Amino acid sequence: MSTASLNDSRILIVDDQTDNLRVLATVLELKGYRNLRCLEDSRCVVPVFKEYQPDLVMLDLHMPHLDGVAVMDQLRELISKDDYLPILVLTGDGTSAARERALSHGAHDFISKPLNRTEVQLRVKNLLQTRHLHLQLKAHNASLEESNRRLRETQSQLVQSEKMASLGQLVAGIAHEINNPLAFVINGLFLVQEGLDRIAKEPEESLSSAVRGRVGNMRANLRDACYGIERVKDLVSKLRTFSRLDEGKFKSVDIHESIESVLLILRHKLEDRVQIEREFNGPATLACHPGELNQVLMNVIANAIDSIEGPGNVTISTAWQDGHFVIKVRDTGRGIPEEIRPKVFEPFFTTKPVGSGTGLGLAISYGIMQAHQGSIDFSSEPGKGTEFVLTIPANLEA
Repeated sequence: MSTASLNDSRILIVDDQTDNLRVLATVLELKGYRNLRCLEDSRCVVPVFKEYQPDLVMLDLHMPHLDGVAVMDQLRELISKDDYLPILVLTGDGTSAARERALSHGAHDFISKPLNRTEVQLRVKNLLQTRHLHLQLKAHNASLEESNRRLRETQSQLVQSEKMASLGQLVAGIAHEINNPLAFVINGLFLVQEGLDRIAKEPEESLSSAVRGRVGNMRANLRDACYGIERVKDLVSKLRTFSRLDEGKFKSVDIHESIESVLLILRHKLEDRVQIEREFNGPATLACHPGELNQVLMNVIANAIDSIEGPGNVTISTAWQDGHFVIKVRDTGRGIPEEIRPKVFEPFFTTKPVGSGTGLGLAISYGIMQAHQGSIDFSSEPGKGTEFVLTIPANLEA
């Protein structure tokens, strides 16, 4: 710490003797200290301390009204545990008992009167330098804690991303394995359909009424089978869409298609009790990182479903507003209590039981939306539900 900055330190001197105050101020001014506050009435220390915010307090031990020990007890209530405010006690009582009494109540150093000018200057300098080192250490620790927090958050995001990538690969593999036999089934049904159509065209006299009835039933059953196969094809298509979760490229995608693929993966959570309502408006194509955005959709929609304890609804709406693509997910669940709302996006914060959630979903989603130059916000009313709003610039570039 330079001499100039040291001399700018705020020093509060408390002594009931005017002459003592004058001497101390002169001694410190000779050493270059220019930011001094002198106080005779110890009863005024607390309000002066709050207003002045000193870097060092010089305090007489024996004073009328409030002695130095009582003043230190008051100051201790104003100083946080992780802060360091040096207190230098000055007293004519040089006994070991007086020293022990002062140090046990918060004094950092002790000087007996009559005062030695050089000793006072040296003690003041040492205490101010110690405070400066404490502040440097405190700032360094805060920086380390922030770096550690960011490191843990990044590590958690990497772990979560790896899980989602593995899930995407698994889903892609399942879709591929279903797709191969599905092609055989579709071809077989097509050939059966052709055969039944040819039979149905035979002259009436060549087929009995019973046979024609069976052919009609078979064609009806075949239509049902074809409808089922179309649903399987749609299922495979959505699985392949969802498998893009591990895709890191920046590209244009159909957000509505992405939403449907996420809903397919989360279908088991609905359990015929949660109804999904769609309010899709306007164009659905958006340039983004599809895998990351699908991850956000999955986190938000899954939370919406989990918040509903009985029957309820989750409404997913999309729209273009002021050059942004907006996705809203509204549920009729239990809502978010006001006292925990500031913590919603904090890493590892969760209200779910142990083993049911890591507290990373919304924290990661917040980071992904920030990376997309967008935002994720929410509003909630306990007992009535919550709405999350995702906003992404329409002209976003990689």
